[in-house]
Amino acid sequence: MTTFNDILGTTSSDSAEVTKQRYKLLSLRVHPDKGGSKALMHLVRHSYDHISKGKGDLPVNLPSAAGGNPELERELAKVKKDREELRALNSLLKTQLAQAQKSSASSGSTNNADYARKIAQLEGELVLVKEERNRLLSQKEAAVAEQNKMAGELRRALSENEVLETELAQESGFSMPVLFKWFNRFWLPAMSMSALFAVIFMGATMVDWTFVSAWFQPPPPEPTPAPLRVVHAAPESKTMAFKAPPKPQANQQSTKAAQKPFLQLTDISGVWSLASYTENEKPYISIRSTNGSYVVNDCSGDFTLYLNEPLKPLRVAANLIYMHQNQHFHVYKIPYGQGSSAESWLQSRKLKINDEFFTSESFNVSREALLQRCLNFAS
Repeated sequence: MTTFNDILGTTSSDSAEVTKQRYKLLSLRVHPDKGGSKALMHLVRHSYDHISKGKGDLPVNLPSAAGGNPELERELAKVKKDREELRALNSLLKTQLAQAQKSSASSGSTNNADYARKIAQLEGELVLVKEERNRLLSQKEAAVAEQNKMAGELRRALSENEVLETELAQESGFSMPVLFKWFNRFWLPAMSMSALFAVIFMGATMVDWTFVSAWFQPPPPEPTPAPLRVVHAAPESKTMAFKAPPKPQANQQSTKAAQKPFLQLTDISGVWSLASYTENEKPYISIRSTNGSYVVNDCSGDFTLYLNEPLKPLRVAANLIYMHQNQHFHVYKIPYGQGSSAESWLQSRKLKINDEFFTSESFNVSREALLQRCLNFAS
């Protein structure tokens, strides 16, 4: 059972001055501003009030539980712990006080009040030392944070200094490393453009420009026959001029036969299909690209590109040989390279001809149908 005298470390025979000194001493230790708690300070004040009224031997009723509140339970445990510390401190102080009384009795020069005052003074100084230690620790943490901040600013300043040195070196003039960087960056495009101009020049010297210019010249007018002079066996030779007779009908038929065969256009692209020319009914197979161009294979076995006129580029692939213009198509023969043989179409799923893609879907089936139609057409 704990009494109020046990909490304050006093007895019923102690004077009011001793009780007050004990109260001040414990208040310095358990005050909330000095690292204690409100509950413990309240307990010390409550004990002092009871002792002052002569009720120091009454028991102190401390609750055993805090009603399930974790915070109150922790506070209660802390109070109990502080109470045990107070008991230990009181016993220590009593021992020191007893020793002091013995030495005082032997010397006859000291009293209990002086020792109690010195002890209170020493404990107060101890509290001040602890506060100073806490203040120095906080200053140390602030100094460490400031040191880290200054280190970061120093690193940033060094990096900015390097950038400034690089810019000053570039502004001061061209150095050898700068020339090497410039050379590595621009030599490849320069060499590529030089090679391109050389190829264009060599190609221009090898092209027969008279043949090319003939494409853009209109066909020459058909010559009209000169008038004939007929001499009759008559007494008086008379001449009679007449104009040439009109061209026979057969010439018109030959002109019609000279017309180039034209494809049967379709809207379906990406699939090989069997069809016939519109002029002579000869069979062929063809595939249409998404741009409206065709690749054609007929009974001759040759593969031909019908390039849509709006898509004609300035330069075509090297394996394309220009043949003629048929309506809105530029016709090119494919003698070699991609798309020039049936094997290349059978071995590939997709071929690129003059920057256009053509698939091999249904090529094998359409090719067999074409060979059968060619045999029937020849017979």
